[in-house]
This record gives sequence, structure tokens and C-alpha cells, in this order.
Amino acid sequence: MKSKFEIADDWVKVPVDLKVYPLQAIHSSGYAFMDRAHVRLEQDKKDLVGVWLKPKNGKQDLQELAIEYGDELLNYAHYFTSLKVHGDNMKLLLQRALFSASPSIVKEAEEKEIENLIKELEAEEKQAPSKAKTAPKTEK
Repeated sequence: MKSKFEIADDWVKVPVDLKVYPLQAIHSSGYAFMDRAHVRLEQDKKDLVGVWLKPKNGKQDLQELAIEYGDELLNYAHYFTSLKVHGDNMKLLLQRALFSASPSIVKEAEEKEIENLIKELEAEEKQAPSKAKTAPKTEK
């Protein structure tokens, strides 16, 4: 397999395609690498980001460092994809756990929801006249 990494002055450049990896994953993996390497990001082309890495210990193989960065990038891309897919379920589970730990929170949340609904109804009544006021009365 031919390497697509560029090496210059103790730095290795890892090209990352934004169509494959979100920018958030690139930033997160770069942040995770800060203890091992200096990280510099640059935009190469429209959908391509160059991630430059320079090992802090100076002895690490640059090719190996680039491959390890690729692994970390894949890890964060998977994390953010899973978070997007399962975010609502995780939120629901956390809410249930919190509500079961403190039932008073449920009562407060219900009261707040009722207050919000009443405010919405009052706002709607102010904007449009009530149908009961404009509808003709019928006799029995």
C-alpha cells in the first residue's frame, strides 16, 4: 500500500477528507494527540484538511504517528456518529434516571410544562378572537 503521508522537517502531514470525517472529529482527535505530538491544521482544498503532526519526543517514527492519528480519527468519527444516532435515547435514559432518583423533579417539570401550555394558549387567544364569541347562538 502506497503511503499518502507527506513528510517535511520532522513533521508528517495526514490528509483528511471532510466528506468522510466531520471537522469535529478532526479537532477532537488532534486534541487527543496533543500529549504526544504538536498538531497543526490547514485547509488544503475545498474538502480536504491537512493535519500536520510533529512528535514531542522527537524519536517516534513519523509514519507510525500518522497511522496512530488515523486510528484516533476513526475512533472520534465513530463516537460522534453514534452520538448523533443514539443521542435522543441517551437523553431519555438520563432523564428517567434523574427523575427516578428524585420524584420532585418530575412534579416540577410537569408544573413547568403546564405553565408553558397555558402561556401558549393565552398568546393564541390574544392573536385570534375566540370562535365562541363570533359564532352565532343557536336556540333549542
